[in-house]
Parts: sequence; C-alpha cells; structure tokens
Amino acid sequence: MRMTALRLRNFRGYQQVMLSPPEGVTVLVGENGAGKTNLLEAVHLCCLGRSHRTSNDREMIRKDQETAAVQLTVERKDGTHEVGVRLFENARRRKLVYVNGKTAARMGELMGHATCVIFSPEDLGLVKDGPQARRRFLDMLLSQEQRPYFYALQTYMSALKQRNALLKQGDFRQMPAWDEQLAAAAAPVVRLRRQACQRLNERAQIHYRYIGGREDEVFGLKYHSPLSDSEDPAEDMLKGLRACREEDQRRLTTCFGPHRDDLELTLCSEALKAFGSQGQMRTAALSMKLAAFDLLEADQGEPPLLLLDDVLSELDPDRRRRLIARIGRAQALLTCTDQADFIGARPACVLRVENGNIHQE
Repeated sequence: MRMTALRLRNFRGYQQVMLSPPEGVTVLVGENGAGKTNLLEAVHLCCLGRSHRTSNDREMIRKDQETAAVQLTVERKDGTHEVGVRLFENARRRKLVYVNGKTAARMGELMGHATCVIFSPEDLGLVKDGPQARRRFLDMLLSQEQRPYFYALQTYMSALKQRNALLKQGDFRQMPAWDEQLAAAAAPVVRLRRQACQRLNERAQIHYRYIGGREDEVFGLKYHSPLSDSEDPAEDMLKGLRACREEDQRRLTTCFGPHRDDLELTLCSEALKAFGSQGQMRTAALSMKLAAFDLLEADQGEPPLLLLDDVLSELDPDRRRRLIARIGRAQALLTCTDQADFIGARPACVLRVENGNIHQE
C-alpha cells in the first residue's frame, strides 16, 4: 500500500495543506508543537475514523472554524482507494465519512480501504496502563483487518449500553431478553479476539527477541477473558450474566463479558508490568505494534502504512537500528525534532514542519 496524497483543510493548526510522500520513509522534522503529529493523526483518522490522541472530534477542528476535512488517497494492488472524514464544530452534526467519492452510510464502510499502524511514545501505556488500552489496541487492529469484527463489536457495545441503562433504571424485567442479545453478540467478538491473540503472540515473541537482542528474554501475550477457553462463548456468556445478575443489580453495571477483557503480558513467565524495566516495556510495546503490522500485511497481501511519532529518540542505537530494519519494506511517515534521531533510517524525503507550513529540506 502506498499513500499518494494526504489533504487537510482546517485540521488542527493547518488551514490547508497537501502532502504527496514518495515510497519509503518520509521524515517530518520540526520543533515540538510545530504540527508534525497532526499529519499522522490525519492519516489515522482516515484509516479508522477516529483520532489516536483524543475522543473529542471537535479538538481536531482549527480554531474559529466550523468544520474540518481530511482526505487520503492510497494505491493498492486492486487499484486506487480514496477515503475522507469531515468533522463539525456543531455537536448535533455527526461526522461524515467518504469512500471513493461517496458518503458512507456507516462508519464500518471506511474500514480496510487504507490501513495503518502507529507507533508513539504513548505506546508504553500498552504495558503500564489498564486493560482498556490493550482492548483498544486489539479492537483497532481487528477493525482494520476484518470489517465484520467492527460491526460485531458495535452490536455488542450497543446491547451492553442498553443493558446498563436498564440496570440504572432498576428495570430488571427485561434482563433475560437483553442477556440473550448480549450473549449472542459476545460470541464473534470473543472468537476473533482469541484467534488474533494467538497470532499476535507468535509474531510479538519473534520481534521482541530481535529488537531486544537477548535470546534469554521470552515475551508472552495471552488473551485474558473468562471466555478465553470457551467452546461455546454465547452459552457461557449467558451463564456468566445469570451468575452475576445480583452483583450487576447492586453495582448498576454489567460485570461480566468481553468489555472487561485484557491481554496478559509476560516476560520469562513473569508479569511484565510488575517486573519489567522501562526498556523491556518499551521493547514489548514495539513488538506488539510490529506484530499488528505483520497480521495486517499477511491478511491484506501488502504492508499497511507506518506512522512513527517521535519513537526513535526513545530508543538506544541498537534498538533503533533493529526497528528500522524491521520496517524497511513499508511506506512510513516518521516525526522527530532532531535530524540526528533518524540516522540509519535512509529517508526518501525530509520535510521541515513549521507553524502549519511544510517545505523540503
């Protein structure tokens, strides 16, 4: 996959800009706050319909503007794909998604046309933060990889929202019906997460060993869920909901189900979060992202776009060299504040970003 054009209008600090990066690595150099990350965010928005930095779409609209738009064009083996997103300051207006020149009826139609994997300093949260960060990582991967997963997750979250609303209202008469709906919706989510985690574990172990440079350190990633070993997730989900009914009514929320799943991360069979060093945690996070890259490439037959946001400066020279060797086959946008940070990256293009303007070095 190759990005041929990225267009922004009233997005973050950019009034209007178009970027046409070449194949290989394009380095975006500039001071902190210059707008480098905004370009990566725009690509991510076009691929997944959401920012990797904020859940508030209005934060991405340029100050004093009512709307913002981003558009991404990529060349793939099957031809040209053009996707775009339009945001509105008015909270009553929903964002619009465009696919190949037409307005998409559902967000899911955006998935899979352009795919990306983003690396950022916040990736350390994959190890250090709570389960939500790891579920988000898994959900973003699977939504790009398989559009049916995105719809299955939407169905599950919609049923969960309705069940929780009934719990808060104290209306328990409808619980059995919503238990059935939630259990049926949970099954495909669990099955696809379980399959993905098995594949992620295999690839992440290989990447950790290579980037870390130590054969004796074995990284492990395991799907952690009460339904992880279930042969019939729908039936076992239903049993779990019934068993937790009293606790749910007491806490006014659903306590059982894949919305509470996690990924168990270990190093030499010990909990990475508790016993790992900062360097080991960062290597694990990089390995998980590289594993996600491998899965997308294997399923789509071509590598996704790579977005590296000030990641190289966080790594020692050996890890930096090994990471660059791993990503050499993909088109990448790489941000940094100092040109010394990308030594060894062999960029095809270096662009200077200053106050919403971009020019070639």
